[in-house]
Amino acid sequence: MGNRPDYTRNFTHTNITDTGSMYSVLQHTALKHLSLVEVAGYTANAFRIIIDCERVNVAGYSAFEWPLHHKEQFSNLGVSTWHEGGPTSMPPSPEELERALELIHWSLDRGIPVMAWDLFVPDFGVIYGYNDETRTLRCRHVAKDGELPYEMLGRGQAPELYVIAVTETIEVDKLTMLRGALQLAVRHAREQGYKREDSKYRNGLAGYDAWIQAFGHRNVEVFGNSLHGVMHYDQRLFAAEFMKRVSAELQGESGADNQLGSLAGQAAIHYDKVADSFAEFVKRFPFPKGGEPNDAEEAAAAIRLLTEARFEEEQGVGLLEQMLLLLDELAE
Repeated sequence: MGNRPDYTRNFTHTNITDTGSMYSVLQHTALKHLSLVEVAGYTANAFRIIIDCERVNVAGYSAFEWPLHHKEQFSNLGVSTWHEGGPTSMPPSPEELERALELIHWSLDRGIPVMAWDLFVPDFGVIYGYNDETRTLRCRHVAKDGELPYEMLGRGQAPELYVIAVTETIEVDKLTMLRGALQLAVRHAREQGYKREDSKYRNGLAGYDAWIQAFGHRNVEVFGNSLHGVMHYDQRLFAAEFMKRVSAELQGESGADNQLGSLAGQAAIHYDKVADSFAEFVKRFPFPKGGEPNDAEEAAAAIRLLTEARFEEEQGVGLLEQMLLLLDELAE
């Protein structure tokens, strides 16, 4: 833990662009008090891993049904949403574009930005302004802040339209959010989430197996592998920090809360160890050049690190399941 790169800037920044975009949007709602760590944890994004079993393709990080998952994640925070579009691999029709622009105008006129896909590059970002005279949207992505013509929405490098806006917020207590987050995290760890029969993507613990399989075949995409290393290092740093904070908040409360806090503290230790493995991984395969992942010696080292990370992840998931059982009993 002593020599780990700090890409999170002490947990004020994340490379997970939907997490960062959700946090930015929530800053303009009644949930602006939630920290970035809490948004990463209570949406369960901190526990996500999706890997292409053939090549560790760069697209793995977004290989999920965006509207469904983001709706579930926002809902766990007490946020209702409306969306237009999704991962269709097709540019929008004029009618679809018009509906999306109407949704954007409606939300921005209420003072709330929207999350969207492929504003400048194939990734998630935020639309926070518009100008009808110039027909441009003011957009922010992790790497750029600028204007996008209305006609280019959903017609960029990865032509598919996706916009999601907040429609309502209600107050949800933290134990309820924690229970929901654990349900999302455990389901992601244990069940295949990408339902297309021909999918090469694997998530959760199977995602580690897919990554190891690709290294075993010496068929790893250099850029994709390095990007996934950075992203999953980021996510497990946030997972460990989230569990630490949950543990600290629950200490000294009721007996059940103390038990929950103890389990969260134990889970934090395992996710910290996962982060340790990824810290070594990102130094060996630095983003974006990526090193030599298909070299026999480098591949063997990667398989060792991923095997260690998977072991610790499974221990962490087991503790999340124990926490969920306890919360389910309290809810009865």
